[in-house]
Amino acid sequence: MKITRLTQVMAFLACIVIEPDAQAHPGSLDLNGGHYFGPSYHCHMTGCSIPDTFDPMRRRRDGVMTNYRDRERFFNEDDWPFEEDFDQDCQSTRQEMLILTSKTEVRYTNPRNCVVRTGEWLDEYTGKTFTVAVQIDIDHVIPRMYAHTHGGDRWMPEKKIQFSNDPLNLMLVDKQEIRRKRDRGPSRYMPRDDFQCEYAQLWKVIAEKYDLQLEASDRNEIRRVLEACPVDALDPSLVTQ
Repeated sequence: MKITRLTQVMAFLACIVIEPDAQAHPGSLDLNGGHYFGPSYHCHMTGCSIPDTFDPMRRRRDGVMTNYRDRERFFNEDDWPFEEDFDQDCQSTRQEMLILTSKTEVRYTNPRNCVVRTGEWLDEYTGKTFTVAVQIDIDHVIPRMYAHTHGGDRWMPEKKIQFSNDPLNLMLVDKQEIRRKRDRGPSRYMPRDDFQCEYAQLWKVIAEKYDLQLEASDRNEIRRVLEACPVDALDPSLVTQ
């Protein structure tokens, strides 16, 4: 029996607790020379400009004449951490995912069982199977940069952390494939044929969950893929998400 995405998500959430007041630590600067701090943006370097994040008219303009790449320089990885250890059991989000999704019992690098060494994982993007943990890494189905440039820059710190660690949005993937995908949307990247239906389904569900404004080309590609999908190629647990 195929393990549904919802089953994995519920198992993952049973392992960790994301505190509602968890926040990324402000201070490091983005490429623009500033940083977000709650509902504001602070400049610290000459030439730093203020993003359109808090422009009340922005949402009306988005999707019409928006150059989303203009917002990339305001992205700061420190605002979107995903190697957190929320339950303080010495296992980060990545380690929790490795333990949860391994098809065999995992082995660890130390007696404290903090870091996974071996197991058996299917990379859904490529169809490859891996047995050494360092060969794969976490990929965000909707990349953090994409989320930032498509509405996530307006989120409070705790929501950025929630998105970055949401198991619905996390996959364990071959590192080379992650580099190939980068921050691309569905119109510019798709995984292997056998996973395209579920991948498009995940994009749709996650974007709706977080109210992200997808580009027209990505919305069209998601629609095209899903319209061609047979029912048995979709994950039934995602239909009601």
